[in-house]
Amino acid sequence: MKKRIGMVFAVCLIFTMVLAGCGGNARQQEQPGAEVHVFAAASLTDCLNEIITLYQEDSSNTIVSVYEASGTLKKQIEEGADCDIFISANQKHMDTLEEAGAVNSETRKDLLGNALTLIASAEKAEVVTDVQALLGDDVELIAIGEPTDVPAGQYAQEMFENLGIWDEIQPKLVYAKNVRAVLEYVDGGDADAGFVYHTDAMLLEEGVIIGDAPADSYTAVNYPSAIMTEAPQPEAAADFYAFLTTDAAKAVFEKYGFTVL
Repeated sequence: MKKRIGMVFAVCLIFTMVLAGCGGNARQQEQPGAEVHVFAAASLTDCLNEIITLYQEDSSNTIVSVYEASGTLKKQIEEGADCDIFISANQKHMDTLEEAGAVNSETRKDLLGNALTLIASAEKAEVVTDVQALLGDDVELIAIGEPTDVPAGQYAQEMFENLGIWDEIQPKLVYAKNVRAVLEYVDGGDADAGFVYHTDAMLLEEGVIIGDAPADSYTAVNYPSAIMTEAPQPEAAADFYAFLTTDAAKAVFEKYGFTVL
């Protein structure tokens, strides 16, 4: 009798341990990875989406990406939007956030380089030979990003000013909310020409790449990146941030025409 009771007790004990083990595994499986919010310049849309897909293949973290003009993203961060990582298309907006204490300065670095490129619609490709050709009567509408919020628009304005043609060119300008909108205007023929980043110009379907703007006419296009001081998921953010500098991520950036700094 005692032997039978002992056997029953042993079986129950083993069964209890198995259940506890299964319960532990279930709890581990039920715990999802962190949700990391990445605010990035619109020009990074395609390459960053591809990098995020690669990262999530081996990570339980979920990357939530928000793409828009850098100035618009800066405003959203200032207004309290949840953001773990910010990648800007110019230094100015990152500087503003860093001065306000919103950026973890130790994590800030210049991630990528790009160039300002002149593009033309298919109909105007023959007459838009260079920047000076934009002053001709055959060119009526020139699309650039809104300089207040869109870094590509700021670079374009700086270029026009340094070339001494800003006042003359202004009546022809059409302002877009971000660099991708400029691309769409020109590619669809709604604007005769426009200025986008070299990486965006590579996405043209109907339009034509005329060439890069004179390098000495505008500030070098660098993309500063940083983890935010009040990042909701600092550890997960640091993990994805580190992935952006791996060989796998670099290969994707370069495929899309970026210079990895």
